[in-house]
Amino acid sequence: MEPGKLFIKFLRFIKPYWLYELILLLIMILANTGSLASPYILKIIIDDIIPSKDVTYLITILLFLAGINIIRQLLDFYSTYLYAKVSNNIILDIRSELFDKILHFPLTFLDKNTTGDITHRINEEVTIVQGMLTGSIIRFINNFLTITGLIIVLCLLNFKLFIFSILVVPFILLNIKFFQPKIYFYITKSREKNADILTFFIERFKNIKLIKSYNSYQYENEKLNSKGKDLLKLNLKTSILASGTQNITGFLVSLSPLLVYAIGGQKVMSEEMTIGALIAFIQYLNRIFDPINNFSYLYWDLIRTSVSMRRIIEFLEMPIEPIRNKLKNIDYNRNISFKNVDFKYDDKLVLQDFNLELHKGKKYAIVGNSGCGKSTLINLLLKFYDADKGNIIIGDTDITQIDTHELRNRITLISQDNQLFYDSIFENIQYGNHNSSKIEIENVMRLIGLESFLNCTESIIGNDGILLSGGQKQQISIARGLLKDADIIILDEATSALDSENECKIFNSVVNNFKSKTIIFISHRLSTIKNVDEVICLDRGKVIEQGTHDNLVALRGVYWKLFKKQIES
Repeated sequence: MEPGKLFIKFLRFIKPYWLYELILLLIMILANTGSLASPYILKIIIDDIIPSKDVTYLITILLFLAGINIIRQLLDFYSTYLYAKVSNNIILDIRSELFDKILHFPLTFLDKNTTGDITHRINEEVTIVQGMLTGSIIRFINNFLTITGLIIVLCLLNFKLFIFSILVVPFILLNIKFFQPKIYFYITKSREKNADILTFFIERFKNIKLIKSYNSYQYENEKLNSKGKDLLKLNLKTSILASGTQNITGFLVSLSPLLVYAIGGQKVMSEEMTIGALIAFIQYLNRIFDPINNFSYLYWDLIRTSVSMRRIIEFLEMPIEPIRNKLKNIDYNRNISFKNVDFKYDDKLVLQDFNLELHKGKKYAIVGNSGCGKSTLINLLLKFYDADKGNIIIGDTDITQIDTHELRNRITLISQDNQLFYDSIFENIQYGNHNSSKIEIENVMRLIGLESFLNCTESIIGNDGILLSGGQKQQISIARGLLKDADIIILDEATSALDSENECKIFNSVVNNFKSKTIIFISHRLSTIKNVDEVICLDRGKVIEQGTHDNLVALRGVYWKLFKKQIES
């Protein structure tokens, strides 16, 4: 997409602050109008006041000039404040919309995009765009109006001399046009490489224990240096091209005064112009090339920023997962049915012609070897992914017709991942349950064995819960999930980091305190799930055995082999 079209798409972020932008523009126009007075006052001093030796007139005009400069400084102070206010608000608006959009993307998006790339777009790219939307647009209008005013003054001073002075402008425009596509290409590659390096850092800090345990310091440094050198090459090429276009423009601009000196000097000698008029013309001409140069820089900024705009627009215009405007008020305390469900992930068939019926209020355990489709069932039930074929039904309603927001409110998923924030124990348990009272939080902490933390709920748990043991992290996640008090409770390997004794205690607490709920346990540790109503054994995306623990053991089939293997190990 062309830089101009991208820029137009972002103008809506300026709209709420149009009044501030207008004030900023007016301040700039007033400041530049004041600055335009100086060369003409110099002409008056040289051509009129000095020959007439009128000291009073000289003092008066100098005081007037000093007054203009004082007003300009005051206006500059106020414009700095307004600029900071507008620019920071625009950053917040873009970043908030982009963040909200990313949160609503389907999980397939997050599976296929690196954390570094997403973070780079929402942070660095937004900051770059903000500079264009606030400062650059105002500078563009201000430079345009300044050039217009200077052209009028120059034409009034000497029209023919002005025509000679702008002969270099077409060459400046051709120069900019020539370099633009090359600069855009290298900036795009540079941004992608920056995002790649950010991903590198995020992954390395996340896996710092692995790096230390394998003593991979030199390997990681070499890998970073390799990526850094690639980025350096791209940045150098970009800088060379940008410097080339700017220096060529600067050289062309420097030719114009030479023409003015030659032709203007002849006019003064032939008395077609006064010395004061020539000096004023040269001063005005010097001022017109600053905004012309600024146009060159602004065009360079537009090219640079258009890369960021494109990377942000890609996300802003991407479709999100459907959430609202579907059936609500469904009775979730009913049977859950999977009927002839197929699901592929990256062309790998995970579920094929899958059928399963889960009855309301019963307690289930889903077991099987890794990759058999256990977690996939949960992902489909919560609409994290969509089935390729078949239906998932709650009661009489297909989940594709159910409001996603409400569906997820009525289902609690507690997974084995450490889904914790750098915050207090209290905030982590209360997350998503912000209306819960302190008493309710303390009760659920006692329920799952966190009594020892009741007096330190405000303690910060560190990055990813680093200050807690693996079992304590999972207990906090379980407490948060149970506090939600949903109709369907799913524990997906949620106790894998706990010892068998504590796992059994939590298992029994959940079963005994949530008797009316439909509860699904996904676990590799089969000794803790013997007392569920029904065990469902999966293999290669299908239900191969189903029944009570004792019945499946008596069958001497796949479940018995899994159970026997664990007992013997």
